[in-house]
Amino acid sequence: MASSTSSDLKLELMTTGEKSGQWGTITNTNLQILEQAASGYLPLDVASSDIALALDSFATSNGKNLYYKLTGTLAANRTVTMPAAAERVFIIEDATTRSSSHYTLNVKVVGEATGVVVPVGAKMVLYSDGTNMFSGPMTKGFNTVTSAYTAVSGDQILANTTGGAITITLPASPSTGDEVSITDARGTFATNNLTIDRNSQPIESAATNDVLITNGQFVDLVYVDATRGWAYKNTKDRGYTTVTANVTTIAGDQILANTTGGAFTVTLPASPVVGNEVVVIDARGTFATNNLTVARNGEPINTGTSDLILSTNGQAITLVYVDATRGWAYKTNTA
Repeated sequence: MASSTSSDLKLELMTTGEKSGQWGTITNTNLQILEQAASGYLPLDVASSDIALALDSFATSNGKNLYYKLTGTLAANRTVTMPAAAERVFIIEDATTRSSSHYTLNVKVVGEATGVVVPVGAKMVLYSDGTNMFSGPMTKGFNTVTSAYTAVSGDQILANTTGGAITITLPASPSTGDEVSITDARGTFATNNLTIDRNSQPIESAATNDVLITNGQFVDLVYVDATRGWAYKNTKDRGYTTVTANVTTIAGDQILANTTGGAFTVTLPASPVVGNEVVVIDARGTFATNNLTVARNGEPINTGTSDLILSTNGQAITLVYVDATRGWAYKTNTA
C-alpha cells in the first residue's frame, strides 16, 4: 500500500512494510515539518503582491510555519491566503507600512470572501478550519491617522487633526465584541473635530454619528448588537474643551462654556445609558448675564421635562444619567 498524506501538515504516513531503506529520510522530513509548525519563523514581503502560501505534500513549505512577519510598504490592498481543506493555527505580525492611502491587509483561506482583516501593527493568533479563517488572541498596535479612514476591528487610532477635521468610519458588519479606540493625538479635537461615522450601525442606540470636540479625548467603542450598536466602553482621559456656541455633547464630555459672546445651548447626549456623565463649567463667570441652556434631548433632568437653565456666575455641574424616570441627575452642583 502506498503512503498517504496527513490532512493538515501533509506529512507522509507510511504503511508497514513499504519504503524499504527510506524510513530514516522520510521520518527526518516529517520531523522537519513538525519543527517548522512548532517554531518556524518566516518574514513575508507583501509590498508589491499578494502571497499564496503552500502546503506541499511530504515536504517543508512556506504554509507550515508558526510565525509570519508581514513586511513592506503596501502599494495596494494585500491578501495572504492559506490553502483550503487544512486546519492550521499560526501567528501573524503586521510590520507593514500602510501609507496615507490606508491599504488593507487580509489573511484568508483560498475561496473565502474576506477572512480576517489585520489591524495596523497587530500581532494575532489566527486559525483555519479548512474553509474559513478566524482570529484569536491579539496584541494591538497603533495607527496614526491624519485623514478620513475606515477602521477595522481591533484598531487603536491616534487621530491627528492638526491639519483639519477628519472622519473615522466604524467597521462594516461588526460582530459582538469588536472594538475600536480613538485618541486625540495632538490635543486638537476642539479646534478640528473628529467625526465618528456609525456606518449604518447605531451608536449608543442612536442612529446618528458622534462628534468628538474635547481636546485630549479618548474613547473606546465596543460593538454590542444591532439594537445598542456601538457602546462606549471607556471615555477616560477626557480633557476639557471650550465651547462658545451651540453644541451636542457625548458621554464623558467636560465642557468649559464661555458665554461672553451671548447665551447658547449645550445639548445632552441622545440615548444615554446608566452612568453616562457630562460636565459643564462657566468658563468666564458670565452665566448670570448670558444664561447657558442645557437641553435635555428627550430625557428628563432630575425627573423634570424642562431644559435646564444655568444662571449663576461661576457655576459648575456634573450630570449623571440614572434611568428613564430620573433621567439626568446632579452628581455635583456648585450653585
